[in-house]
Amino acid sequence: MDEVVRNLREEWEKEIKEVYEKKLKFTLPQYQNESAISINPVYDPMDVEGFPSEMPGQYPYTRGIRALGYQYTPWMIQMLHGYGTSEETRGRTEFLLKEGMRGYGEQQAVLLLQVDPPTTVGLDPDDPKVFGAVGMGGTSVCTLGDLDNLLSGHDLSKTRFAPNNRFTCLPMLAMYIAYAEQRGYTPDQLNGQSQNDALTRWITTDIGGPTPTTQFKLRMELIKYCSQNMPKWNHTNLCGYLYGETCATPAQELGIVMAEAVETIEAGIKAGLDPDTFVSRFSSQVHMGMNFFEEIAKLRAWRRLWAKTMKERFNCKKASSLQYRMHVHTGGSSLTMEQPLNNVTRSTLHVLASVLGGVQSLHTCSYDEAIGLPSEEAVRTAIRTNQVILHETDIPHVTDPLGGSYYVEWLTDRVEQEAVTVMSKMESLGGFSECVKTGWLRRLLEHQMLKWREQVDNDEQTIVGLNKFRTDDKVETPPFTVKAQETADIAVERVRKWKDDREPNSVKEALSNVGRAMQEYDSPEKAGILIPTLIEAAKAKCTLGEMMGTIYDVTGGRVYSSEYGGR
Repeated sequence: MDEVVRNLREEWEKEIKEVYEKKLKFTLPQYQNESAISINPVYDPMDVEGFPSEMPGQYPYTRGIRALGYQYTPWMIQMLHGYGTSEETRGRTEFLLKEGMRGYGEQQAVLLLQVDPPTTVGLDPDDPKVFGAVGMGGTSVCTLGDLDNLLSGHDLSKTRFAPNNRFTCLPMLAMYIAYAEQRGYTPDQLNGQSQNDALTRWITTDIGGPTPTTQFKLRMELIKYCSQNMPKWNHTNLCGYLYGETCATPAQELGIVMAEAVETIEAGIKAGLDPDTFVSRFSSQVHMGMNFFEEIAKLRAWRRLWAKTMKERFNCKKASSLQYRMHVHTGGSSLTMEQPLNNVTRSTLHVLASVLGGVQSLHTCSYDEAIGLPSEEAVRTAIRTNQVILHETDIPHVTDPLGGSYYVEWLTDRVEQEAVTVMSKMESLGGFSECVKTGWLRRLLEHQMLKWREQVDNDEQTIVGLNKFRTDDKVETPPFTVKAQETADIAVERVRKWKDDREPNSVKEALSNVGRAMQEYDSPEKAGILIPTLIEAAKAKCTLGEMMGTIYDVTGGRVYSSEYGGR
């Protein structure tokens, strides 16, 4: 067999040289993918010699975490949404559910909720510092009343609630638990996830938040509480999406997230947790870009590297600890304001790559997202993209249909190798948190962003409609608008009424208990002492801003990632 393959390759190489190079005077380009891996023009069995055989559902899960994929369970269609008042967001939720947003099983409601910047950083709508930001780019959630506006009528035991807030995950979870208990549910019945990945948002957007040390302690607090009390809750979202949006290569995205995961698991062990009790409840938010095969290879490499790391490094025994569940968020940075209907094609390629890579869940960006928040028409089209692939093609009929492709198998191996290099580099520098504190990670991302900008400006990278194939014809895509002042007025009035209708001494005592617990929480070993006080504060009608403000008060206030490490 090897001799046959070798002869075939030699014949192919001879034709390239004699026909294309000598006769046609064609010089084959030297291609590199986004991760700077050199790509050959063709692959054959010699490129995958020694690769072990594997079936879907078998360790190390390169080909998928289940023996059957979409034949048994189609991917979840989860659409991140939120804007304006809680009623407006509730209206968008109902629209998305009607159009086909779904969890596992046709009956499960899924609410992937985007909150506004004040809620993300922990400021209430009546704080003067949030002028102009309330309800913009997300909805305001600061009281149990806001949660009720969003969730009343939903069976919380059958609803997947996933608020997309970073720094305020602990107060938000405490509020949700208090709200659920008011409705007769217990924490162990609740299904959903916390983002719990504040450092990623902090390093990639420079939004002011708690100090890196405080952020990490808040993360471990949430992990320990959920591991012991909320078995259905995904405690931490390992978010590679924002690294991809800031131009990290697919291999860099994977390596950075793995370094973060390793550090978090090691801290969980210090907090007294067995990895097998909490590793399976990590969730993910993976970026999907335009390098089609490289992105598919990344998804396959991600599952394999995760499984090997959990088994070999942390001695995990449970299959669920080794099986990395993936949610993909298609790349918003791939979309353009120019010729926005081209974005339908881009998002379709993102969804197709995600499905061929075997993901469990998808958010699909809408074609108008480079212009503003998505309109109903645009978000319906995004959902329909998923539904066409699911129902009108035979793509879901075969698990890992690209498995065995010489190119895809070779590329999966190379992406894993490059990711391990990034991961090892970060560990040699002291780990993920140290790379954040020293500014190393921010400098890496800034370098990648500048590199991308130069390539586009110099026409080294083609973006159709932006730097090539431009047109003078204007395609009118009206931006979706939010009534900013009206939204802010409603939110301010509500929070003021909420604060007026409560017992001041109970609020003062509850917040004092939060501050005392935060001061006493000085090491990972003490994780678990803070969130009970936050739940009691939520029951005392403390707002999200008040709870987070108390944490800021005793931990050094807000800081910015650009202040760390210099350049």
